[in-house]
Amino acid sequence: MVYILLIMILIFAVIFILQYKLAKDSGKFDIKSILETTVLWSVISYIILGIIILGIVFLTTSSD
Repeated sequence: MVYILLIMILIFAVIFILQYKLAKDSGKFDIKSILETTVLWSVISYIILGIIILGIVFLTTSSD
């Protein structure tokens, strides 16, 4: 459980850092916009990872 939380925090942090760096470089620095897109992309990545993990679990349990 702790590993899952750490991975979720790491994903959020990486996306936030990338968004922050891109906003700084382009000159359009708006923290609200950065947080909105970070949350959106984090939720999308959590859903995709969940589907992948669910598929792996389904495949390993159905082969028995």
